[in-house]
Amino acid sequence: MATMNPLERKARNSFIKGIVIAGIIGIIAVIALLMIIMQMRGAEQERLDAQVTIYALNQDVKSGQLITEDMLSRIQIDGNVVPANAVENVSSYFLVDQDGNTVGSVIDETTGEPVTCVSIDGQNYAINNLDGNTGTVTINGQTRTIVIEGTPAMAKIDMSANTILTSESIAESFELTSSSTRKQEYNMLSLPADIETDDIVDVRLRMPDGTDYIVVSKKRITVLEDQAGMPSLNTVSMELEEDEILMLSNAIVESYMMDGSRLYVTRYVEAGMQDAAVTTYIPSGDVQNLIYSNPNIVEEAKRGLQERANSYSSNRDNVNSELGTMNEDERRDAVTSGTTQEINDGQDARQSYLDSMQ
Repeated sequence: MATMNPLERKARNSFIKGIVIAGIIGIIAVIALLMIIMQMRGAEQERLDAQVTIYALNQDVKSGQLITEDMLSRIQIDGNVVPANAVENVSSYFLVDQDGNTVGSVIDETTGEPVTCVSIDGQNYAINNLDGNTGTVTINGQTRTIVIEGTPAMAKIDMSANTILTSESIAESFELTSSSTRKQEYNMLSLPADIETDDIVDVRLRMPDGTDYIVVSKKRITVLEDQAGMPSLNTVSMELEEDEILMLSNAIVESYMMDGSRLYVTRYVEAGMQDAAVTTYIPSGDVQNLIYSNPNIVEEAKRGLQERANSYSSNRDNVNSELGTMNEDERRDAVTSGTTQEINDGQDARQSYLDSMQ
């Protein structure tokens, strides 16, 4: 067997040594790569574990606007960057009955009016005799009591699409459609120059002597459109309860009787943040009696009127004093003139609407 010379032996040993070192380096590299992969997987799992489901707006909303489920999108986001007060469960912000069935407002196809309904097994049933949060529904000829739970959510501030919903950005709504809610149109109110649909307003009566009373408070307003699709100059609609309809009707008639009076609209700056103003206008004795005897008006509203009448009796005295400066014929003529103008304006608006439909 031939023997290796020292140079060959040295070269072979160097080759073997290189292979061993390369193998060791390869093993170390594989181990390091496995560790990196495991760390990456661990970090990814931590990221997934840290994710929470929250809700973001999919459209712009204005302060005071109702937040409904169709305005929201569910998104998953890293819990480490999500606001601490982000809303993770919106179900508590919507109306349900005692059994968890959804309660909402739908438009009656016959009357075009909003009706409060409960959805049971995919079928909407109108809630009748609604008094506060309790009413009745008739299903298959049987009447059952419905107790409404929860409160609709309302935007406190203006928010743009993709804004994350937080508990600080929404509040309990001041709006709840009842069985006596009706959409009323008015064309005799003095409107701000920049009034827009969905603005939240008070209707106020300014007396000739400068005193000023709130007739109805915190109502969402709709500005009607003319034939060209432009906002009407003087016609708006609001959803009012029966007692509010009677109150505003009384204020309209009395504003016609008093020269120098003004029935006008004021807008809330941040409707979602501001409480409803206290109503300070007290209707005439005849209208008060009508409200107290009207079965369509809930007891809570009647008690509220009685309390206001006791607290602000001087307001009614002031109105009566102003009306007393005119005789009965003058008051009748003023009401006739104002009502005639109101009817003519309403007919013009209706004709414009019908023309636009054609």
